[in-house]
Amino acid sequence: MAQDYNPDLSASFDALQRPMPLPEQPSGSIIGSVDGTTNHPEADELRHRPHAFALMHGDDGAKVAYGQLLWRIDTIIIQLSSVSIVSPTATLEGAGQTAIEGLNVRVPTIGAADGEAMSAGINFNDNDKKYHELGEYGDVYLYWTTDLDAVDDDDNHVPANRVDACWVQVGGDPAEDELDAVDATSSQTGFDRTDDTTGTFCPTEAQKVGTYRVKLGTVNEDEQVIQNHSSDVFWSITLVRRDGGHACTYTP
Repeated sequence: MAQDYNPDLSASFDALQRPMPLPEQPSGSIIGSVDGTTNHPEADELRHRPHAFALMHGDDGAKVAYGQLLWRIDTIIIQLSSVSIVSPTATLEGAGQTAIEGLNVRVPTIGAADGEAMSAGINFNDNDKKYHELGEYGDVYLYWTTDLDAVDDDDNHVPANRVDACWVQVGGDPAEDELDAVDATSSQTGFDRTDDTTGTFCPTEAQKVGTYRVKLGTVNEDEQVIQNHSSDVFWSITLVRRDGGHACTYTP
């Protein structure tokens, strides 16, 4: 007659109750403790460009990333009839519009209108700069100036002259100086903001020359950076030009 099998399991139970060996840990390693002081957020090996006009703390002041001013100007034309000694009264003949321009690009300079131009590189060579030092703390502005009578010379169109300076600086001086308005009148004379002729009905200097700005943000020492604008800046305006009639130098 076969005998029942009764194995001795005490040895197996003893093995299960033994403590598991722990893996060897490097000296000084503590789970949950991370030291990130040597992990630079803008290390050279990161081949990316920050968003346009990104602000950061720099060496004794703010620093700003590359950005652009994109601008365009449209012109609506009001056509008056020709005048003469026999027929001195101009009448409205119609209206039109010049060709729709594409975007023009102006790369800002640093610190002043005559400063060094921003670099569009991202650290591929020694001349590339992701950020440009401004050397001061405070409110950071993008400025640009326009001089409309530098645009047209008869049929020679030079769009690049419309924005004649563009720069990034710390501080809001000078103040913005917008182009003056042109009153709505039933004038008998031609009028063109891009004309450099002077006279009774000609555009004034204040209607042709202006200064504009956009606050990019604020960088103060030992304070969080405030970013008010985080893209390229776009400036689009429309001019109204009256052709025909009397010359703007006309004296009634």
